[in-house]
Amino acid sequence: MARFGKGAAKVDLVLDRNQFQLGDVVEGKLTIRGGEVEQKVNKIDVRLMGVIRFGESDHTLNVTSIPFYQSFTIHPGEYKEFPFQYQLPYDLLVSGNYVTYFFHTELDIEGGVDQTDRDYIEILPPQKLQQVLIALDQLGFREKHDSRKFDGHVQEFEFFPAGYLQGQVEELEFVPVILPDGVRLLLELDLLSYGHEKEIKREIYLSNDQLQSIPSLVNHLQAVLNEMVYHQNSNYISYDHHYGHEYPGHEHHFHEKHGSGMAGAIGGFAAGVIGGMILNEVLDDDDDDDDDDDDRNDGFLEDLFEGDDDDQGDGFLEDLFEGDDD
Repeated sequence: MARFGKGAAKVDLVLDRNQFQLGDVVEGKLTIRGGEVEQKVNKIDVRLMGVIRFGESDHTLNVTSIPFYQSFTIHPGEYKEFPFQYQLPYDLLVSGNYVTYFFHTELDIEGGVDQTDRDYIEILPPQKLQQVLIALDQLGFREKHDSRKFDGHVQEFEFFPAGYLQGQVEELEFVPVILPDGVRLLLELDLLSYGHEKEIKREIYLSNDQLQSIPSLVNHLQAVLNEMVYHQNSNYISYDHHYGHEYPGHEHHFHEKHGSGMAGAIGGFAAGVIGGMILNEVLDDDDDDDDDDDDRNDGFLEDLFEGDDDDQGDGFLEDLFEGDDD
């Protein structure tokens, strides 16, 4: 019966904690408890998996594999323990309603059913970005359920006003870029103007010194948002040198660099790796339905390859990558 899993050895990944920031080291232990009979274990395989909600589908992706190639025999009732350690990448998406992570642990049993274990973890925003989220919360902005979605390129944060600017602003969105000396944000305000929404965009830079004090950060963000609302009747796209905060070493802006400045963005790594995995899945799905699903262009591929619909700029990406060499 152990060959079919009943009375077989069990594996359990026990983590010291389940909340982490990017770059943190995940530590814990792998425990194996022998079953009712002696069994040979070929290896233990631990994989970090990500479940990304994109469009109408959930994509389960293997972020990395951490194999333990040590083989051994586990006797009935015997207990074995191995240390576990893994450093998280710095450029993954952070966890949210559309992004989840778990470690999938598999015990490869010779001649039997492999035993598995699943342990969910939460990847928190970096401390610099966390300061921004706290400041926005104190200003009265609440994060939306749709926040932290991955659009195939970057991860967007979305908020609604619960007091300040309520009745004037429908939504606040931003894409963050984490830099050694601060944080860059591409802000977008959706304003209510004569019954219609109007988008106002602005790129700002917040230095490490500005991020230290929450009260000062609240005042600064409030001044920026007030100025954006004040300019709602003009085609207003501004940069922080206009606001008195030109930042050395970053004289080229989002628009001018056509996205090359996104390397430090939350999900910047994911755009190349996770985004590529999702694209492969979408292409596979399209191959399966190619004969009768030619008009299925309302998702990832349409966003990536707009064709000649260049005036569709209803999001961040046209503003980020709007040069004619794209």
